Amino acid sequence: MKNITKYLMLAGMAILIVACKKEETTPEAIVEPVASTSPTDNMLKLGETYILGANAKAVLYSPKALVTGYNEVYAALYDSTDGTKLLNGHFDIMPMMDMGTMQHSCPVENTEDTLASNGLFKSAVVFSMPGTSTQWSLDLSFHNHKNEKHGEGSLGVNIAASSPIRIKNVVLALDSNAKVLISMFQTSTAKVGINDIEFTLHKNMNNISFPAIEDYTMEIEPTMPSMGHGSPNNVNPVHSGMGHYKGKVNFTMTGLWNVKVKLYKNGILLSSDQYFEITL
Repeated sequence: MKNITKYLMLAGMAILIVACKKEETTPEAIVEPVASTSPTDNMLKLGETYILGANAKAVLYSPKALVTGYNEVYAALYDSTDGTKLLNGHFDIMPMMDMGTMQHSCPVENTEDTLASNGLFKSAVVFSMPGTSTQWSLDLSFHNHKNEKHGEGSLGVNIAASSPIRIKNVVLALDSNAKVLISMFQTSTAKVGINDIEFTLHKNMNNISFPAIEDYTMEIEPTMPSMGHGSPNNVNPVHSGMGHYKGKVNFTMTGLWNVKVKLYKNGILLSSDQYFEITL
């Protein structure tokens, strides 16, 4: 009897040792939390407002603070009742400046796509002058395909003067005294070497309508004032759609550069005295 009891005790101890070793060699896996990302994580929130009549709320974002010149604006739209995201509808922005004695707009690009891209509706505004949120507003219009209702809202925004200047207003005598807005922007930080460069051209018809100019020819000429030289291998911007002209500019060294812009129509030189500053 004693031998049987001793045997059972030894067997139990063996099972316990094996179980402990197994537990020591197979620790539970640690699951790291996955960080959620949003397309607006690195954007600046401009504000939010309700679009009355459409049962919607709009939250506006931009990659950077709004300044005179070309700015991208993104809108996230939500059902104002249940908070779900609205991804289908017609969304438009109309910028307006209230100067007290008069009102005017500026060039704007609205998407014609009724489906949000990555959850956002994209627009672009070329602000022609600085102003406060009591002067500049983004008037919003949305046709909500979820309920087939249409509504409007408004959000005041602050517009700072771009430094250096990124938009020029010119009157072109050889094109029926057309009032033209020239905006320059870069898709990345300027560096020594070949850089992408982009311009927009819009005509000021009546302070409300700013159609894109699509029939001009553009030439650029970069020069370095402090050194008295230019650079080779530049590619003149050509029209790519919606008044956008894309080209390439070559900076051969760091410092201040002036990028002169020449405008032609049907081979006739319209303007050659406008330039934009870029510092590397």
